[in-house]
Amino acid sequence: MFVTICANGQTATSQSLRDGFKNPSPQARPKTYWWWLNGNVDTVRLKEELRAMKTAGIGGVDIFEIGVPAYNNPNNMVKAGPAFMGTESLKAIEIAIREATRLKLEVGLNLASSWNAGGSWTSPQQAAKSIYVSKLMVEGSTQKPIKLPFPVIAKTDAKGKPLLIEFGADGKPVFHQEIAVVALPVRGQTGFLDTTQIISLSRYFDAKSETLSWKIPPGKWEIHRYVCSNSGEPLKLPSPNSTGPIIDHFDSTATRAHFQYFIDRLKPLFGDFSKTALKTLYLASYEATGFVWTPSLPNKFFQLNGYSIDKFLPVLFDKTLLSPERTAHFQQDYNRTLSELMIQNHYRKAKEIANQYGLQIASEAGGPGPPLHNVPVETLKALGSLDVPRGEFWSRYHYYDADSVDIMWLVKEVAAAAHIYKRRMVEEESFTSFHHWQEGPFDLKSIADRAFCEGMNRVVIHGFSHNPEGTGFPGIVYGAGTHFNTKQTWWSKVKPFTDYLGRISHVLQNTDFVADVVYYYGDKVPNFVPPKNTRFSVGPGYDYEIINTDILLNDLTVKNGKLALSNGATFSVLALGDVENLSPKIRTKLRELAKKGAVISGTNFSNETALSLLKKRNIGPDFSAINPSSNALDFIHYRHQSTDYYLIRNTTNQPLSANVSFRQTGKTPELWNPVTGEIVPVSIFNQEKQQIRLPLSLPAYGSCFIVFNPSVSKPLYTGFASANPLPLFEYTPNGVRFLQPGTVELTGNNTSATERIKNEIRTQELTGGWQLGFAKGWGAPESVTLPKLISWTESDQPGIRYFSGIGTYEKTFQFSTAFDSSQNERVFLNLGKLSELADVWLNGQYLGISWAEPHRFDITNFVKTGENTLKIEVANTWSNRLTGDAITGEKFTNTNMAIGYKGTPWKQVPLIESGLLGPVTIQTIKTQAVK
Repeated sequence: MFVTICANGQTATSQSLRDGFKNPSPQARPKTYWWWLNGNVDTVRLKEELRAMKTAGIGGVDIFEIGVPAYNNPNNMVKAGPAFMGTESLKAIEIAIREATRLKLEVGLNLASSWNAGGSWTSPQQAAKSIYVSKLMVEGSTQKPIKLPFPVIAKTDAKGKPLLIEFGADGKPVFHQEIAVVALPVRGQTGFLDTTQIISLSRYFDAKSETLSWKIPPGKWEIHRYVCSNSGEPLKLPSPNSTGPIIDHFDSTATRAHFQYFIDRLKPLFGDFSKTALKTLYLASYEATGFVWTPSLPNKFFQLNGYSIDKFLPVLFDKTLLSPERTAHFQQDYNRTLSELMIQNHYRKAKEIANQYGLQIASEAGGPGPPLHNVPVETLKALGSLDVPRGEFWSRYHYYDADSVDIMWLVKEVAAAAHIYKRRMVEEESFTSFHHWQEGPFDLKSIADRAFCEGMNRVVIHGFSHNPEGTGFPGIVYGAGTHFNTKQTWWSKVKPFTDYLGRISHVLQNTDFVADVVYYYGDKVPNFVPPKNTRFSVGPGYDYEIINTDILLNDLTVKNGKLALSNGATFSVLALGDVENLSPKIRTKLRELAKKGAVISGTNFSNETALSLLKKRNIGPDFSAINPSSNALDFIHYRHQSTDYYLIRNTTNQPLSANVSFRQTGKTPELWNPVTGEIVPVSIFNQEKQQIRLPLSLPAYGSCFIVFNPSVSKPLYTGFASANPLPLFEYTPNGVRFLQPGTVELTGNNTSATERIKNEIRTQELTGGWQLGFAKGWGAPESVTLPKLISWTESDQPGIRYFSGIGTYEKTFQFSTAFDSSQNERVFLNLGKLSELADVWLNGQYLGISWAEPHRFDITNFVKTGENTLKIEVANTWSNRLTGDAITGEKFTNTNMAIGYKGTPWKQVPLIESGLLGPVTIQTIKTQAVK
């Protein structure tokens, strides 16, 4: 039997899953990028921020030093700190890690000041390299030695910025290495060359004298001299005192030197890393530009492809030289070689070194690929070579490829790599955004749920900017990211949101993904996995796993008529993606699988779709919704031993009820609510052949787990006898509570007879005035009486209209409705609409924080007959205050972000509805059976 190992290394049990859902472990809780801007660090504030993170339910940080662009740093507000990994920098890192150890927080350390690996310690021999060429036109029929010029190597980039290339006294780069010399006949206006016409001349070239001794055949020839030297590419946006070149990501000695630099500086401070909070070393996304080369490439190319690269070097610079077919074939061989070099010499080597010292390696191996970045890698294999694969997704920002697929959504890809390479964590850089200070937790919920339904199981929030003492509000920040730190208006109320993220992560970390189809995404390099159900989809209600050539050849088998992987996953159908120009090895493996009984959808096997093949085998949808539109509900399915976990999300901004079906038999469903941590039985369900059908209600952008336990019990009811549309309701420990008045009919579990349930709701709206108070010093009056609830932005007082922070509402109201809690009558406080989240007290009793719809509390045990006092603290975002300051010239805010979303001046950023909008109501709900 396949055994699930928890993220903490322990064996998962049904009880540990339940316990961790209610109180998520540190490994399940979200981490965050901890931006150390310009390397400017306040060690006292570091400790304060870590303590604040612990209180807010964050499980760890990735220390990420980075620079601040000039446009985002007016008046040099963010000062330059010490050089990254210098003495002062190490002191701050040590203080942070020791405090995190005390607090039992996890720490990762990004291995550069910015992204791409590298730094000032990187020597020319280990810095990134490129290929350069010089060309000389010669006439044939001469035997004189020819002096070949050294290629011109620019000292600045296309924008005039200096490249980090060291030059010697001879004017040549300190590091350079001959690659090859080739001769090409000069072409006419048309026609392609054949490789037989390209002559390798390396053996006739004397590098010391730079002369070529070759008897030139008749005709005109172009002599190419290819040299490897540094590309000079610097780190992207390092802190001012931490500039340096990026390393050669294709050279294992460069990777080792880079890692050893960090190990040698950290080890004396900490000794045994396992006794500290430092758990991972992080390699951010690879975003190098231009041609890449490494000295070992020619040998590796020959080893992988069986022919020399020399004659094809001209093709790197001129794609019209050979026929399109030959050029494409070479380009794939070249890309595959780079991919293997990067995976073996950078990612696997990094993992090997990190593991030697008890650390793990995490990385966005590849990152967003073409057309955004030049990433020459087969992504699944690269991600699978790590301990912790990581992807990224953005909040309300899209970058579409030519086929309208959002390439900024890298979740399914990372999840697939983790599954097929048996990695437990699926980390995602989450909520990256250019919508500065405009988002609250509920704005992020639907985005997080989508990522969870594509396989994410740990959130890495982008990000938490460190703020030294005296930086003011809303504080200094990095140029992108949902700003998630102690300077946020809603920071003190964020823990229920991090609990929510942790609950879902905990379940998904400790269970195993289930799908009907395994999809082979082809042998192309680079190759990337698009978001779920875009370029490939099985059909509504079905999910799929993705494999690459490595897993296809070395791991995929057929067992008991099903396709199987060594991670324990099984599939009914193998679907083939782009299968043009597959190698004989791949074709042979596919034929072997077919002979063993594998069902394969694709060229040369079956022209039928995977969906059609599933239906022929009577394999219905794993999940289906009967009432709402087909795309209103999304799902993902996981399993632990004999228990199945379905995460369901409402993709719409309206509450909905639907009859839903799951491909389960002989099990009993429960509903796990990740917002509250509550686990309740599903009291209405029915076994219908191979499906368990049950009604489900979800609020706007709501989500829940439906968990099927192997124990069998009978429900109270088998379904609604007649209800179209279904009413809104919720499962409770005592049965079903309906959220709309009226009478419904339910079918009993032992008979076709129906039972009529009457639901009465008495609603008392809290009308009249509200007392609203604001914090001193932020432009709003300390107290104001509102005749009725309105958005702060509708106030005629600028101090209220532009207020950002926490407003406190207070109201006294009379309650006289009689109710009997013993007769299943409950009383609820419904806040209606609010922005962004609220803390609530009734009669001095704390009710809790509401951040997601519906904003509703059970007050049965707190409300009293007669006079009641209600206090509600509501926090909005910083956006309105920033807009107000831009319009009025006031300076309540002090920040290094001079502009709003994507360059919009703050005075043009629309105001966001804020405060308690209501209507606020008291609802008494009475549910009873009627004859």
